[in-house]
Amino acid sequence: MATENQMNRPGPLKAEGPWSNVFSYHTMDIEVAKSKGIYFYDVNGNKYIDASGGPMAFTLPHGDKRMKEAISKQMENFTHVHPTLSNKPQADYCSKLAEVTPKNLNTSYLVCGGSEAVETAIKAARQYHLASGNPSKHKVISNYGSYHGMTLATQGLSGNPGYQRHFGEMLTKWPHIHQYSDHDKPEGMSREEWGLKCAERLEKMIYFEGPKTVSAYIATPQGCGSDYAAVAPKEYWQRIREICDRYDVLLIADEVVTGFGRTGKWFAMEHFNVEADIMTIAKGITGCYVPMGAVVVSDRVNEPFKSGGAYFVHGFTNGGHPLGCAAAKKALEIYQEDNLIDNSNKMGNYLHSFKEELLDRPSIKDVRGWGLMMCLEVVASKESGEYFESSKGAEGVFQSIALKNGLAFYSTLYGARREPIFKRGLPLMISPPISINKNQIDDLMHRLNESLDEWQEEMGVC
Repeated sequence: MATENQMNRPGPLKAEGPWSNVFSYHTMDIEVAKSKGIYFYDVNGNKYIDASGGPMAFTLPHGDKRMKEAISKQMENFTHVHPTLSNKPQADYCSKLAEVTPKNLNTSYLVCGGSEAVETAIKAARQYHLASGNPSKHKVISNYGSYHGMTLATQGLSGNPGYQRHFGEMLTKWPHIHQYSDHDKPEGMSREEWGLKCAERLEKMIYFEGPKTVSAYIATPQGCGSDYAAVAPKEYWQRIREICDRYDVLLIADEVVTGFGRTGKWFAMEHFNVEADIMTIAKGITGCYVPMGAVVVSDRVNEPFKSGGAYFVHGFTNGGHPLGCAAAKKALEIYQEDNLIDNSNKMGNYLHSFKEELLDRPSIKDVRGWGLMMCLEVVASKESGEYFESSKGAEGVFQSIALKNGLAFYSTLYGARREPIFKRGLPLMISPPISINKNQIDDLMHRLNESLDEWQEEMGVC
């Protein structure tokens, strides 16, 4: 049955934009004209549910007038100052941000996005150890299959050869370990026991590299790489914290995707009752209205810089941009005034109530995640365990079918640009704006099921 939010299906899709001068890629053959709420509209007037919130980024509703007014008001005063000068928008935002971050994370360094945040975090870790009398600590351990950004340093941290193969020796060869995954859990072993065993991989790698050389360990609290939306048990993260403390290794929580309510809490690490030493945030920091990001450090990490014993050698021209700060402050107020974190938790629970229905499908191997960050792992045959070969283009076929049914999904594989290093299904991410309501989720699921029916028939999945 159609819901009150159900719209007519879009017709033929064709972008009319002059793309010849754009040095980029466009995998969806539509041109966006406007957006509102959880929807966006193309130049032909077709309406789509933003099922993945862009690249898992749009937490706020599209087209919120309060955001426009806050940004416009700041433009009337001033739009840029030299990074060494103080300004009220920056001070006000950092103060307000400290009210919602984990209690030990109180000091922020503002940047323009997620990759910049991760670059800043690993440089902060290095300079902290230098200031603390440990000059040999410079290595950062990451996870195989992880994703931490698209600069040279962050592509090296991202443990996926599809992001690295074009750049070879340009990339830093960071050490990697296998992160927690339910896929690899031995039969008969509990998730908690397996989590503790997986955490031991970090300790072994620290020993292998040399404890005196390891600066930090970086990870996403809810998977954002090959194991999209994978959730480890709290015992895993608690042991990781213990290992980091034992060897004076800083724990960097990459919350670029998971921060600001995406998983039903302000920040995903709260699910585990574990505090990081450094946290990276972006995407939801302004709800993607303005490019913005931040690195939030613990009081311990900040101490040598605050006391004057160290100077942070780093900087970006537009870091802490006043317009970004005004947007971020207003976004934070909207999260609080509209109870969006609680809404993400409640609507996330409702979204996940469809899990068993989805798992009944022959093409859905797994459904995982927290809050409004759900991953469907799609396979060629759940019964036989067969995965799709990349040459079949299964992801592109689904994306096209979904668009015709009024659903826009973020492509998590980037076609040939990404080469999974594990045997995994295609990750289909459902991560709409966290303002979504129950009727809209019903509509989204109705369209998703229609799209999966068509896709399974076309791909011969049965």
